[in-house]
Amino acid sequence: MTFPYDALDRADSTTPENLLKIPGPDQHPVLIARHMLLLANFLQHLHPNLYHEMESLPESPRAIMERLAHLASSHVTTNDRLLGSIEGLECIIIETSYQANMGNLRRSWVLCRRAISIAQLMGLNKSNNQAQYKVLDPETMCHPHLMWFRIVALDRQLSLMLGLPQASPDKSMASEAVLANDTPIGRLERIHCVIASRILERNESHYEDDTLTRTLDLELQVAAKSLPSKWWLVPKLAASTDTRAQFWDARRLFAQIVHYNLLNQLHLPYMLRSSSTQNKHEYSRITCINASRDILSRFTTLRNFNGISYSCRIIDFLTLMAAMTLLLAHLDSHHAGAENLLSHQYYSDRAMIEQVQENMEEVNSLYSDALSAQSADLLRRLLTIEVDPAEGTGDKTVSVQEAGTPPDNDAAVSVHIPYFGIIKIAREGISQELATTNELHQMGAQNSSPEPTEPSRDSDCLRLANGGRRSHASASLPTPTYSSVEEHATAVSIPDVGENPFGSHYPPYLHDSLADPLWQYAEEPDLAAGGEDWAFQGVDMAFFENLMRSTRNETNEDAEWSRVQ
Repeated sequence: MTFPYDALDRADSTTPENLLKIPGPDQHPVLIARHMLLLANFLQHLHPNLYHEMESLPESPRAIMERLAHLASSHVTTNDRLLGSIEGLECIIIETSYQANMGNLRRSWVLCRRAISIAQLMGLNKSNNQAQYKVLDPETMCHPHLMWFRIVALDRQLSLMLGLPQASPDKSMASEAVLANDTPIGRLERIHCVIASRILERNESHYEDDTLTRTLDLELQVAAKSLPSKWWLVPKLAASTDTRAQFWDARRLFAQIVHYNLLNQLHLPYMLRSSSTQNKHEYSRITCINASRDILSRFTTLRNFNGISYSCRIIDFLTLMAAMTLLLAHLDSHHAGAENLLSHQYYSDRAMIEQVQENMEEVNSLYSDALSAQSADLLRRLLTIEVDPAEGTGDKTVSVQEAGTPPDNDAAVSVHIPYFGIIKIAREGISQELATTNELHQMGAQNSSPEPTEPSRDSDCLRLANGGRRSHASASLPTPTYSSVEEHATAVSIPDVGENPFGSHYPPYLHDSLADPLWQYAEEPDLAAGGEDWAFQGVDMAFFENLMRSTRNETNEDAEWSRVQ
């Protein structure tokens, strides 16, 4: 993240021997911490098949990796007095990448904010030459403005995934002068960075701007056209034994996935509006479907070549969201009956998602990885919602139940999303509920085998009438409007604990649960919890918020809404 691409092409500057040159014991603590963090990053990409060659070590490679990162973090990157140098900033950037690859996206986001703050103190965000920083090691390759761009780009990537605001609105990294001096892939990444910023601005504005969405879509088309058409083919990572060629193919694949994810982020709020008048948003739905397929195919290529769980971790999150997007698109299209444009692609898309699920299960079997395990389980449950293209529309909800459970036609796949509620997905649609304490206790007690729960009478689950079938201009997968949530909030039982110290910013079920001594059975994770305690890190919450924005803002007079009883 701290080297320009033209420097990476020079074999003498970025070899492992040069990067991992051991500093002397009398070196500055920041330089020692940088070495420790780099070594931890290298160990992240170590395949388990190589562990047997390190049996003489007193600790496992993973234990060494975690201890190195912890020591560097606790003694250096959290010590403000040691971070006034360019190497100190570099340490935070390396740790940001380390945490992201560990699956700790929220910690990585916090570190990004810390890095941006320090970079701003140094003046790296200024286009002139007024930066104020010092260099501890004369051999340090210093690229201040590149570091600023890479920090901001990662912050925007994480902010899109987590549904959080960006730290800086700066768009100077894609000025004509800067683009002219970069490599083709570097120019694409800079354009991606600016477009990500504008998508975040659109999302934070809370009002719809179809013109901006179309403009950004055209800009992504222009950015794609700036590269040769063959550049967009799926890289054949295993076709070459040249490690440098493999590295550049991997960078190309990652840039492609980021591009398709931006298309998904851009059009997802409109994906479920294709049933609106005159199919106004059909373009957005088809774009999301195609972008999701492109992400899934590249994920399979990457993981068949590199099955290391801590490598390119962000791609795992993006792939899960793409798989869910594709599945929900098929559930939506199923209601079209004979006019279902996706009917012939259902089985091939399903097979692709099953392949992704199998890859995730394989990674989990090697690493006991929480994200891979829970992602595979979620996809497995969603795939049980069978969509038969030849069947047409129907009334029956496909249930997902534990073996031995009495059949319940009202059951659906239930996903408890921390700080958000319960999402229930069935063939008839998708709904959001404000979880009651009892529901969360039940889901917490069944955490080892998360199965669907029955709709609660106290829930705010709203669906279309007539079994979820769409009316002439109805939203295909309806969700509760803001007003309905607010009305129901007053009906949720909140224990009398005196003056409410939590204000009005928490959902009603959190008010209830925070005052409940039994909350230990369904406790929400810490806001910056790691991947072991919060596998999805809130990416699922941001996904459904973005998806539901379309139906929440869409006025629909023809649809009849009713509460599930």
